[in-house]
Amino acid sequence: MEPYRKRRWRRASSPERIAFYTCARPGRSLSKTEPVSDQIVHKWVKGLPGPNTTIISLLGRKPDGMSEFSFYTFHSQVDTAGETLNGESFQEWLDHHYNDRRITVVEHPTTDYRGVPQSSLSAIAEDVNRLLADGHTVVLVDSGGQQRTGKVCEYLGLIEDTRS
Repeated sequence: MEPYRKRRWRRASSPERIAFYTCARPGRSLSKTEPVSDQIVHKWVKGLPGPNTTIISLLGRKPDGMSEFSFYTFHSQVDTAGETLNGESFQEWLDHHYNDRRITVVEHPTTDYRGVPQSSLSAIAEDVNRLLADGHTVVLVDSGGQQRTGKVCEYLGLIEDTRS
């Protein structure tokens, strides 16, 4: 069931469809705490909407300081030197395996269970609006696909688009 909790959103002020989605991080459907194999990440990527997809990642840290990328064989652009021993960054991993899809990652690291700071909400909103205007499909990701992504959707004035 990857991507877990994938939902499409639209502006509350308009019935017009937009290419904006939220979901949980790869492998979240299987466990909150276990390592995630590349095989599961491949399933997640293959389930992403497109074309011209940009992933806006809110993954950053758990409350205890652990990187939310520690579940994977890749790392975040903002992980420390000790945490980047996993090899490639998430962007490099995607480029290596899915170069033909040209998936882009924009990172706005946040802390799980701590909400999204106002300054981050503003920066994320700017990225979302610019990317949508430029014709990108935007996928906003947090650990469980609900709390932090929900705050961003609320800030952007979005509601879930339940139409088929």
